[in-house]
Formats: sequence, C-alpha cells, structure tokens
Amino acid sequence: MLERERQRLILKTAEERSVVSVTDLCDLLGASEATIRRDIVAMAERGEIRRVRGGVEALEPRYQPQLVGRPFAVSQEVQAPQKRAIARVAAGLMRRGESVIIGAGSTTYCLAEFLEGMSLDILTSSFPLASHLVAQSRNRITLPGGPVYREQGIVLSPFESDVARHFRGERMFTSCYGLNRFGLMENDPLIVQSQIRLMASAETVVVLADSRKLRQQSSMIVVEPGRIGTLITDWEARPEELEPFRALGIEIIQAEPGQEDGIRRVA
Repeated sequence: MLERERQRLILKTAEERSVVSVTDLCDLLGASEATIRRDIVAMAERGEIRRVRGGVEALEPRYQPQLVGRPFAVSQEVQAPQKRAIARVAAGLMRRGESVIIGAGSTTYCLAEFLEGMSLDILTSSFPLASHLVAQSRNRITLPGGPVYREQGIVLSPFESDVARHFRGERMFTSCYGLNRFGLMENDPLIVQSQIRLMASAETVVVLADSRKLRQQSSMIVVEPGRIGTLITDWEARPEELEPFRALGIEIIQAEPGQEDGIRRVA
C-alpha cells in the first residue's frame, strides 16, 4: 500500500474511532509498527491528527459506542474491485419482486448500484445500503429496530423479538469477517447475535466473501458451513480454500476479473 493511501486510511480510522492504537492500525492496514509510527509522526507534524500514548487521536473526537473490526469507511477501500465483482454476481441471482435479507458490510453495500432498478422487498441491517436504496430505487426497505453504529454503518437490535422475526426472506445475502471449514465467522458478539436473528428469517444463505476472508479466522462462529447454500467469492480464491465447501455440496461461484458479467461456477 502506498504511503499516501495508508495515511489517508489512518486519518479515516481516527475520525471514525476518535482514538485508535498503533497495534490496531497495524492489524487494519497490514503494515509494520515502524511504518505506522513514521506515518503518525508525519501526519501529526502536518496537523492532521494528534499523537497520544500508544496511538493517535482525531482532532475533533467523536465519542460513541464501537464494535470490533474495521470501520466501514476503511473496509470499502480493501479489495474494492473484488467486492464489486462479487456484488454484481450476487445481484444477478435476485429475482424481481423477491423478498431478501441483506446483512451489513462493505461487500453487501456494493449491491446498492445493482439493485436500483429492481423491485425487491428488502430487510437489511446496513444503514448505508438502506439510505442509498431509499433515495435511488423503488425497492421496499425495512430496517430492524435498534441503534445505528456509525463506524460500521450497521443497525443492531438489542431485542430478541424485533421486525426480523416477522419478516420472511427467500434468501439472505451476507458478508462476514472470515469463512473456513468451521463456518461463517464474525469478531463482535453483537454482530454475531444480529446475524443469527436475520438468518433465522431466511430460507437459504448466500455468502459474499472475497478471497481474503477465506484466510481470516475468529473465535466467534455465526453458523456452520452446512447452513450456506451458495458462496460467491473472487478469482483469487485457491482451490484448497474452496474444497471444504465443495465437499459439502455448497454451490460456489467465482467472479472473474475484467468482465462485467464474468462468473465461473466451480461447484
């Protein structure tokens, strides 16, 4: 990652989180501690951020509840071409008039541009997706009740019985933190609970996961892989990473690069 791009993402993260540690920045950006510290010094000298012990602080901190994981604004910048290709394929699976559930995340947000001409009944926990589709489409949009976590752009209901319990989707389209033979994973318990409630209202689950997600792990399992009906990933997914899902009879679709509608079904 180029220095200018890395520093832009550091600034975005600080603005979203108010305060962020060097360790978290290393994890989020995949850079060494020495590199991040050099960036922090340079940005502080330019008056873009404030240095604090062990990390950085935004110049105008916004104190708000936080979830574990990358801020939405940062996630949008990671694997962006792959996510858009995956979203295009996923949108192509939807049928006009269908009732669907769409989870929150930067990959599922990429569905926005492809759903503008559809007439779907959508329940989504993604506040940015809902906002876009309300303004730019004639889809019917429903949000679960609960607070909006601005950093991740997600609506999380604290209630066991909310609107999701009374909504029935033919399919749920969801992204994830990680995915392997143990199942679909998230790294915040509130998100795990929300995902479980949403999935309970869907007949089948379609997972949108770029190849990087196949190499990430968490201790928090949302569902076992047998609950997944279709996995949509990108052209960089390796055969050995897809084998556990193929063995379970899960349909696997790989989006192809450089082709607007290019896909490759591998199982």
